Amino acid sequence: MRTAIVIGVGPDQGLGAQLCKRFAAEGLHVLVGGRTQAALDAVVVDIVAAGGRATAAVADATSEADIVALFDKAGADLELAIYNAGNNTPGRIIDMEAGYFEQSWRVVCFGGFLFGREAVRRMVPKVHRGQRIATRTPGLWRL
Repeated sequence: MRTAIVIGVGPDQGLGAQLCKRFAAEGLHVLVGGRTQAALDAVVVDIVAAGGRATAAVADATSEADIVALFDKAGADLELAIYNAGNNTPGRIIDMEAGYFEQSWRVVCFGGFLFGREAVRRMVPKVHRGQRIATRTPGLWRL
């Protein structure tokens, strides 16, 4: 079964939820990943009601064990992995506490590293040399 992972799924109107619905409509079984079970379940219900296939998967993007487990759940038929996790970190830098910024960094940068590394480990055997993986951050990873 062709599978996709989308992590960073929150409100039904958000980008993560919409990506899940889009790829489920294209026939992929979508692992809907994020921190809040209720939000994930709502997206899964919408996908199934529209005739698609999806499974909720609670995961913390900054937990290596959670990310590895998410990819394990996807199995060998993984075709698409999307990292959409990120904190909206409002505020002026002059007023920010270091801990506040660090938590945002952990989700956006460290979580993106964990997810991207696991995607590369799982997907490299399936791609041709020279292909690239685009990330939400500035840059490309050459395979």
